[in-house]
Amino acid sequence: MLQSEVGPNALPLDVLDRYNRLLNQMLFLYNSASICAYQQPFQCDLRYIPHLKDIMAKSRDWDELQHTWVEYHRKAGREMRNDYEQLADVMQEVAYVNNVTNGGEYWYLAYESGNFRQDIDIVWEQIRPLYESLHSYVRRKLRDYYGPERRKLIDVTPRMVEQGYTPLLMFQLAEEFFTSINMSAVGPEFYRNSVFEQPLDRRVLCEPSAWDFCNRHDFRVKICTDINQRIFRNGANPAFHQAVGDAISLSVSTPKHLQTLGLLQRSLDDSSYDINYLFTMAIDKVAFLPFALALDNWRYDVFSGNVNKRAMNCHFWNLREKYSGIKPPVLRSEMDFDMGAKYHIPANIPYVK
Repeated sequence: MLQSEVGPNALPLDVLDRYNRLLNQMLFLYNSASICAYQQPFQCDLRYIPHLKDIMAKSRDWDELQHTWVEYHRKAGREMRNDYEQLADVMQEVAYVNNVTNGGEYWYLAYESGNFRQDIDIVWEQIRPLYESLHSYVRRKLRDYYGPERRKLIDVTPRMVEQGYTPLLMFQLAEEFFTSINMSAVGPEFYRNSVFEQPLDRRVLCEPSAWDFCNRHDFRVKICTDINQRIFRNGANPAFHQAVGDAISLSVSTPKHLQTLGLLQRSLDDSSYDINYLFTMAIDKVAFLPFALALDNWRYDVFSGNVNKRAMNCHFWNLREKYSGIKPPVLRSEMDFDMGAKYHIPANIPYVK
């Protein structure tokens, strides 16, 4: 089928202005959200990147983790709930001008399947046994005290710092890899016009994004790069570029490739390294899938009108429990809007891709 939808741009000008204004208001709330440090009420400038992301990754203090989670969701999400309820109404108009029944059907329109919601549920059921095994293992380890697991996973971050890696060098090495598999070089404009680090003279929204200015030579990225082994990646449908990027990302993060870069010195014959590498990939990829599924199926239900606006937060956590088998760390209510703490919600960007 030929895809003819033009999205929100088909709206009447006054409605399009309202749509853009709602997104800008929500993104302002998201980008300006900051919280106070745990047990430090006068240090109140902690932002998601870099502070809160680092705390959630490294802290083993239950109370600090809970404080960080609750306060960030309160600051980033709760205040945008009214705006999002209005956005749900506007999405019905977006669907109408694109000849679609409702906002939910429009949300999955780009995948060119009349039963996309059912399609992804079928795929998930095939993956679910693997996820449940991973879930059980991690839950047991957390129950044993979150403990750090003493067997060392592959992490070349210290060697990257030791060898003087910079954000610019990381992108240049990535370009070398792409050109080695016969892809085109990005050109000097890419490095001149892109943002690789948080500017010193102003704050910018650090959510990664890539831009094609459609003139065959001006391509840019915006990302506040950390010096670590995670690789930035970013068609036929919204998931196409993500799938290609993930395939390349998996190939460049293998122990063998890290050894060719001089970042991993140990013998690759040790089977425990392979096991730990695969476990790391499962934590990164498989554990993420039910969250993405819950988030966009929640939007499908909200935009379709299948969920009462007064039960949006409850419905989200019902989906999280259904797909992920998890609950929030504290009781939630309809005063909360926990989905708003994820950038793709205020930006109205698809996530299931």
